[in-house]
Amino acid sequence: MPGSNKFNSHKSERTTYLSAAKQFPFRTIVAATDFSEESSAALRCAQAIARRQHAMLLLIHVIDPVGYAFPEGAPRAVERDKAAREELARIEAEVRQQGVPVHSRVETGLVCERILLSLRDHKAALLVLGTKAITGAGRAALGAVTRQLLTHSPCPILTVAPDDPEKPREYGHWENVMAATDFSAASLSALHYAQRVAGRLLIVVHSARCGRHLECPNCLERLRFLAPFDESHGLPVDHVVTGGDPSLVIVDMAERMQPDLIVLGAPSPQHEGTDLDRSTVVQVISAVQTPVLIVPESRTRVEDEVIEEVATAS
Repeated sequence: MPGSNKFNSHKSERTTYLSAAKQFPFRTIVAATDFSEESSAALRCAQAIARRQHAMLLLIHVIDPVGYAFPEGAPRAVERDKAAREELARIEAEVRQQGVPVHSRVETGLVCERILLSLRDHKAALLVLGTKAITGAGRAALGAVTRQLLTHSPCPILTVAPDDPEKPREYGHWENVMAATDFSAASLSALHYAQRVAGRLLIVVHSARCGRHLECPNCLERLRFLAPFDESHGLPVDHVVTGGDPSLVIVDMAERMQPDLIVLGAPSPQHEGTDLDRSTVVQVISAVQTPVLIVPESRTRVEDEVIEEVATAS
């Protein structure tokens, strides 16, 4: 039948991202900290999620071993190591006093490598990272570690920008959520998360690079099929098809609509160096104050419990 192939293709896509994964055996949230201003915002956010869901919070600080390689640098490196352990123990004690199950670890080695190893060893459900403040030019240069984690993390990453001292945020209230999709596998996984996370309104965005979005209804039909109105929970869904550079579209809509959370599919591991800088994910994170949830393509270990942790934290 004419059109049946297109329908079957759409049905296959929906089945792919709605298929249930195995339940995650542990409920562990990881927050990596270097004790900077941006990491303190991430710690507060991770703590809010863990407290609400009675999840285990794992605090990680990684010490670069390079300082130990030089005789004149060893004493100073030992001092930094001791100071880091004391500060992490202090933070752990404060978090525990608030009734949050917490454990901390100081690792030595390559930062990205040690964080990835901890995520896998503890079967982490979510990694929370702080991003640098937005500069006068409107951009925040992401560190090399964050860039690597975006493409290699086995679990979703929640990026949190530093607080505005005049407008402190309440973390974890995701009433209005915006998700962008290019119909790739990772973006469909992200869309699934967004549907479950949104409390009041879901905004689903697709930017058609072909520039024919005004005369072609296919993309809008596809969005409505993949993210229908949720009658069981009464969640309204706004479907937006536009044209232009996806990162510029998402940033512009975020500024106008002020969502509580932006959900995107993770960039492919094939992105390297400057190519990653041009990815939609990096450009969006670098230009918005809104928390961004980055979801990897493979979701074999994350499902409803993790989504609930992000959705209901207060």
